[in-house]
Amino acid sequence: MFHRSWKGLSVIAGLVMAMVAGRSAAPAADGYTGRPYGGSPASIPGTVQAANYDEGGQGVGYGDTSPGNYGGSYRFDDVDIEPSWEGGFDVGWIDPGEWLNYTVNVAASGTYVAQIRVASPWGGAFHIGFNGPSSVWTQVEVPNTGGWQNWTTVSVPVTIGAGVQQITLQADWGGFNFSYIDVGGASQSITPASANGTRLNVATWNIQINDNSEGHARSAMDAMMWFGPRPDVVVIQEAYRDWLDTYIDELQRQTGQWWDGRFATHCESGAWDGSRCTSEWYQGVAILSTYGIIDSSSTLFPFSDCWTSARAGLRAALNVNGTPVQVFTTHLQTGGCTDDASARYNSMGRLKSWAANFSTPQLVAGDFNADADQIVTTSGMSPNFVDAWAIAGQGWGFTAFAPNPNMRLDYWFSDASLRAQPVDANVVYWTGGISDHYPVQTTFVIR
Repeated sequence: MFHRSWKGLSVIAGLVMAMVAGRSAAPAADGYTGRPYGGSPASIPGTVQAANYDEGGQGVGYGDTSPGNYGGSYRFDDVDIEPSWEGGFDVGWIDPGEWLNYTVNVAASGTYVAQIRVASPWGGAFHIGFNGPSSVWTQVEVPNTGGWQNWTTVSVPVTIGAGVQQITLQADWGGFNFSYIDVGGASQSITPASANGTRLNVATWNIQINDNSEGHARSAMDAMMWFGPRPDVVVIQEAYRDWLDTYIDELQRQTGQWWDGRFATHCESGAWDGSRCTSEWYQGVAILSTYGIIDSSSTLFPFSDCWTSARAGLRAALNVNGTPVQVFTTHLQTGGCTDDASARYNSMGRLKSWAANFSTPQLVAGDFNADADQIVTTSGMSPNFVDAWAIAGQGWGFTAFAPNPNMRLDYWFSDASLRAQPVDANVVYWTGGISDHYPVQTTFVIR
């Protein structure tokens, strides 16, 4: 896949320079008809994924010199997208003069640093621009990184104004891949979280127990390692008790890193005797981490549904560069056999009381089996916990049910101290038929 040439290698130098000279500044905001991918502008400070360029098509969201998506991944227009070895996707097969637009919302005026993730076997160059209140247009060189998937970060300071505007990235010379832009480091008005803490990349996914084979277990872990940025912590629901070691083994195979994990099973239907579970179910929840687990525990929320008499809650304390981070997960009641809403409210009340016994920062993830009008309320997870999507997500964030989701059932939360501050959140929609849910990927900055 990665032994390739530029699409436009035969373009003569004069034409190349004419294409580059054709745009001397970022496009004007007035009259712009593009729409942000996912429905809402990306937040700055924050990360903008290369493949999430604006909607609007050729000449609006992007300018591409050849028809079709050479990489065949993620989106189906003329921009060439492929899976990145770092996870997620990158834009490749870039020719001189091609460009991409990204609608963003800058929180505060100031001097920032734009960090662009690139790879190239021989080097290249591009311009990056911010229009509207910013009027930035500056060239950035891409070094020879030794390969199409040997990634490095190039940085450029930019002084930008507050408000909604477009980032434009235009290739001066092709021959490089582009993965994402991370804009942070404002010198005034706002201090980006990344300046003061550790970025922790996490993902949660209901991987669907209908297929309890080893192959399905490994496929789910493989898919999560294609996310960009690659998760440091993976939380799964509808996990199979007997595959914990398999989940860990596959993560280690895919990443070459050491992983640790914990598992908790639900209590099967009719097995809760009022004080304990007399028979564990085969299904449960798991927390898997590249950071060492220094402590863990589990509990049961004894409110029945169609499938269980008590739902599991699991906690793992991670050592994140010297800071203990408490990660919790659960999978709440569903099915319609009982009053599921009351069971969920009671379970969330128990979860909040349980979590209060442990240090902060705290993260909570899982399949809560209801939309935000139940979950992100004082009867639900508020005010103890803050919905990460409300801070760092874009669009509706629907996660269920594939292939046409219309509900947000899956969440990441940070405790109200915001010592774990969400800075980016995405729903990953390319996971195919592995599950009827789509995963939620989030980046927190841990202080």
